[in-house]
Amino acid sequence: MHLRINAFGSSRSVLSFAILLGLFSVQAFGQEAPLASALTLKQAIRIAIDANPAFRSAGDEADGARAKVSEVRAAWLPRVDFSQGFTRGNNPVYVFGTKLTQRRFTALDFSLFSLNTPVPLDNFQTRFDGEIRLFDSGQTGFRVQGAKRLLTAADFETEQARQDLILRVVQAYYGVIVAREDLKAATEALRAAQSNEQRMETMQSAGMIVDSDLLSARVFSAQIKDREIRAQNSVELAQMQLARELALSADARPEPSENLVKPPTLSKTAQEWTQIALEHRPALRAAQLQQDAMTSQKKAAKAEFGPKAGLFAGYERDAMALFGSSGTNWTAGARLDFNIYAGGAQRARVAEAQANENKAKHDVEWFRSGVMLEVRTAYLDATAASQRAAAAQGAVEQARESTRIIQNRYEAGLTTVTELLRAQSAHLESQTSYLSALHDWQVARAQLERAAGMLTPDSELLQEAGTP
Repeated sequence: MHLRINAFGSSRSVLSFAILLGLFSVQAFGQEAPLASALTLKQAIRIAIDANPAFRSAGDEADGARAKVSEVRAAWLPRVDFSQGFTRGNNPVYVFGTKLTQRRFTALDFSLFSLNTPVPLDNFQTRFDGEIRLFDSGQTGFRVQGAKRLLTAADFETEQARQDLILRVVQAYYGVIVAREDLKAATEALRAAQSNEQRMETMQSAGMIVDSDLLSARVFSAQIKDREIRAQNSVELAQMQLARELALSADARPEPSENLVKPPTLSKTAQEWTQIALEHRPALRAAQLQQDAMTSQKKAAKAEFGPKAGLFAGYERDAMALFGSSGTNWTAGARLDFNIYAGGAQRARVAEAQANENKAKHDVEWFRSGVMLEVRTAYLDATAASQRAAAAQGAVEQARESTRIIQNRYEAGLTTVTELLRAQSAHLESQTSYLSALHDWQVARAQLERAAGMLTPDSELLQEAGTP
C-alpha cells in the first residue's frame, strides 16, 4: 500500500463545481432570458458575444494556454513530495535494514537465527522529498518563451473567433431582413395576382376575354402563392439561424428592427484594405506567433543536449506503528546530469522541432496569401453588389411602371395575358434582385472588415446599419 501526494497539487472539485454552475447559468440565460420584440444589429452582436457557446470555447482555449504557461514556469520552482507507505515482510535483508532505520537494532539481532529467520516486521515509512533545478541549459526558459507566445496567439485566435461570430451574426441578421422583405414582396405580388384574377373573372363573365386568359391568371396566382409559402419558410429558417447564433432556444424568433439600406461606398482602395489586413488580421498574427513558438521549442529541444544541475533533499521517518516511536533520517546533495547516449531520441526531437518550425513558417506564408485573396474577393464582392444594387433599384421602378402600363393595355384589349403575366413576374424578380443586392452588399462589407481584422462591435459597419 502506498500513498503519494504532491505538495503543490490542489483539489479541483470546487473549481469544477463553479465552472459547471457557470455553464448552467449561461445555458439558462440562453434559453430563458427574455428577448426584446425587435433587435438592432449591435444588440444582437452583444447578445451573441455574451452567450454563444462556440465563441466561449475559444476563450476556454486561451485559458488553457494561460495555464500551460504556469505549468512550464513551474520547472523553475522547488518541488516537494510527500509519501506515506506501509510494508510488512520477513525478508532478512528487509528486516535487517528496516530495524536500523527504525533505530531498534540490538545486539540480539546479530544472532544467526535472528538474521536467517527473522520475525515478520511492520514498517510505516513517512517521507518528504524536495528538489530544485539550478541550471538546465536554458531549456525551461525556451519552453516558457514558447508557451507565452502560444498564449498571445490564443488571445488573437479568441479575437478572430469574436470577429467570425460577428460576421455570422451580420449574415444571419440581414438574412432575416432580406427573407422578410422577400416575403413582403411575394405577398404584394400575390395580392396583385389575385386582384388581377378577380378582374379577369368579371371580364370573362362579360365575354371580354377568352377562358385561356383566366386559366393563365389562375396558374400565375398559384405560382405566386407557392413563392409566398417558400418565402414564409425562408423567414422562419433565417430566424432560427439567428437565434442559434444568439444562443437562444429553437423556438425563439428574433426580429430585426433595422431595414436593408444602401451602405456608403468603400472609402479605401483594395491595396489599403490589404495592408490593414496584413497588419491587423488576428488569425495571421496568431499564426506568426505560433511560428515563433515553434522556434522556441526547437531551441528547447537543442538544450536537452546540455548539462542539468540541481539540489535535492529528503527526510524519512520509519516506525512499526503510524504514531509510535520511530527512527528518522535525512539526506541532501547536489546532482549533475549530462546525457551521453539516448538512442538518438534527442536528435529525433530536434529534427521534429525543426520540421514543426518549417511547417509553421509555410503555414504563415500560405495564410498570408489567403488573407490577401480573401480581402480582394470581399472588396470585389462589395463593389459588384453596389453596382448590382444601383442597377436593380432603377429596374424596380421601371418594372412597376411597365406593369401598370401593360395592365391598362390588357384591359383595353391591346395586349395578351402572356405579356401581362410576364410583366408582373418581372416586377417581382426586380424587387427580389434589388433586395438580394443590398443583402450581398452589407454582407460583403462585413466580410471585408473581417478579412482586414477590423470587424468589432464598434466597427464602422455597425455604426452605419439601417434603422426604420
